[in-house]
Amino acid sequence: MFAARKGRRVLAVAVVALFITGARADEQVVTDPHHGPYSQQIASVGTWKVDKGYLALDPADTTRLMEKMQNPGVQNTWLYAPEGLKRWFSVIRYEDTGHVKDDETIDPAAILEQLKKGGELTNEERRKRGWPELHLIGWQVEPHYEPDTKRLSWATLSESNGEKVINYTTKVLSRTGVATVTLVTDPANLDQSVAELKAQLDGFAFNPNQTYAEFRDGDKIAEYGLTGLIVGGAAAAALKTGAWKWVLGILAAGWKVVAAAVVALLAGVKSLFKRRSA
Repeated sequence: MFAARKGRRVLAVAVVALFITGARADEQVVTDPHHGPYSQQIASVGTWKVDKGYLALDPADTTRLMEKMQNPGVQNTWLYAPEGLKRWFSVIRYEDTGHVKDDETIDPAAILEQLKKGGELTNEERRKRGWPELHLIGWQVEPHYEPDTKRLSWATLSESNGEKVINYTTKVLSRTGVATVTLVTDPANLDQSVAELKAQLDGFAFNPNQTYAEFRDGDKIAEYGLTGLIVGGAAAAALKTGAWKWVLGILAAGWKVVAAAVVALLAGVKSLFKRRSA
């Protein structure tokens, strides 16, 4: 929940205006939404089953929608969400990182300390760019790994301009890489949204010969383990600008806009989608 409710309302109005303007200028921002039941191919390495009541977007539509949300340059990314983007949406991308070994013990306290140090370095760059500083408070959800599903998840709680910022990330390990699923939701709906996303992730699976258990001698090995996926991913995000300022986590200044966008989406985002023919 935001501390500055007035600011959130102003942002929500701005986002609604953005959506309305975009819809009038181009009524086919999203031209080919895939409504469930549907099997969405992800980067030729996996499939995400889209249940009834949910939808998925191919990379081209995801890119155009993200541009309307002032996040240009998002490439090779798929969107998965409830119909109408109610409460939340997620984006998924795949990276051929190599096989990530999952035999290390995660130390949340040590990782948090590293992230805080990295965050202060990031704030130096944010000040240069005139962006508000972002200070990591702690874990909203401590990093935890599920050996049976090969999922690594965590959520950070930060503060920027007096407002709370939450970023929830899940990484799913495969034989040769990692699928990263980033959840976008209003912090007030985090628990419900996470529960829904987890249920839908049960429909995501890597293709035969791509599952984690099918690792073979000679396959590329990643240069980092589970801790590196958390710390390294956040560090990489800190170097990003523009396109992933809210998607990748640590550059979360745009989250104030995104959270407002989620509120606005309930009323306005359907106009961005091409109406299904009767």
